[in-house]
Amino acid sequence: MKQLWSMIKIELYKIMKGHIPIYILTFYTFLIFIHMQDKTWEAFLSGSFFMYSTVIGLIGFSILSTWVFGREYEDQTYKDLLALPIPRTSLVTAKFLAIELTFVAITVIALMVTFVLGYCFNLSDFNAYLVGNIVKRLVIATFYNIGLSFLFPFIASMVRGVLAPVSISFVALIMAVVFGSKSVGPYIPWAIPGIYLSNPQLITLVSRMSISIIVLIGVYGTILWWNYVDQK
Repeated sequence: MKQLWSMIKIELYKIMKGHIPIYILTFYTFLIFIHMQDKTWEAFLSGSFFMYSTVIGLIGFSILSTWVFGREYEDQTYKDLLALPIPRTSLVTAKFLAIELTFVAITVIALMVTFVLGYCFNLSDFNAYLVGNIVKRLVIATFYNIGLSFLFPFIASMVRGVLAPVSISFVALIMAVVFGSKSVGPYIPWAIPGIYLSNPQLITLVSRMSISIIVLIGVYGTILWWNYVDQK
């Protein structure tokens, strides 16, 4: 456990040095100003959180997940990692845990930024119950987005780079936008977070299972790839 935590701290340090979380939060802050015309807390939070879930959650999270694994191939440092006397599964697990912790931290900071700016915009009709319900939906939608982002390290490992998975993340966003308002939307994994934010009742057990399948493919696929394919 101590070794795993040490590896997680190293991965967190790499992520911070890459400045990607800062870029993500800066871009989200820019998106919030699009909703300066909103007059009520409900409209402001609904619009801001929807953008966070669809744009930041799908593209931002996917890019960061891709970078954590893909940069090892881009910089040719994966050979050094594989040469370490550390189980490959532990290496991959540490990376995934570091990614998840970073996403949680980004979401917490994004929430604080949203409420601070909402206060500065002098919004009306603040309702603690309503705001709490919207925040709760965002938290659950964020965990859906985190699960979906775990597919991209597997893709980055297979193609040994970042370009392909980053391109696929934009395709995922397009799918979310196109199918989000369709009846088939709750069965398209990348459309589910946005749908859950607007209408949680539409999300079924099948919807959650589809995300679980993506998580399993991403996590176990990456572990198997680093243990066997990249050993050759």
